[in-house]
Amino acid sequence: MARLHTDDPTTPRADDSAAELKKFWRVAVRCRVCPTIAPWRKFPPATRGTPRYHLMILGEAPGRVSLWNRRPFSNPRNLTVRCAFARAIAPATFEPEEIFYFSDTVKCWPSSKTGANRSPSAAETNTCVARHLANEIAIVRPRVIFAFGARAASAALGHPIKLSEIHGRSVENSNGVRIVPLMHPSTINIAGMRRVGIRSLDDYEEQLAALFRAAITTLVGPARPAD
Repeated sequence: MARLHTDDPTTPRADDSAAELKKFWRVAVRCRVCPTIAPWRKFPPATRGTPRYHLMILGEAPGRVSLWNRRPFSNPRNLTVRCAFARAIAPATFEPEEIFYFSDTVKCWPSSKTGANRSPSAAETNTCVARHLANEIAIVRPRVIFAFGARAASAALGHPIKLSEIHGRSVENSNGVRIVPLMHPSTINIAGMRRVGIRSLDDYEEQLAALFRAAITTLVGPARPAD
């Protein structure tokens, strides 16, 4: 894998965020507060990417296939997000974890009785946001959060939203953080994607790539893989 190289000598170095996140995750991975979400399966903290550039990708909760892969946004449908990143940085080739910090609104996988994915409940969401996500965001200090799904966008903004009305728009929360609410690319959201004018997954990927490209260029600067 190529290493990230930027042409801007002022690119920020790793700061205290990484150390604080290690402390944060030592507590968060042991959380067993919600009995409804047992067995409390989470992504390993080491898979979360970097807080270095203060760019964050926020999902709703881990999914079964991505957990098996030990990599956020890695089931076949969610790979659209990773493909959009690749399109945004082309012709450079490196991983989104080298630019983004990945997290979830609800840290544990909300499985159904059959072992399938389900949406986290309101109680699970409120508990996890209060106990973990608010602290995590304070540590990462993101300048932009790409929030996939209504629960993620509502948590980042601090109030309920109607995703179909603000999909793809940059909105500041009360702390001055730019939130970009986005339709989640999961199969169950096909109707919602069509309501906001997304004609296909390729169309979604192209729109997302443009949003990623703008944020990366603004906050990271020109980037290419190092030799």
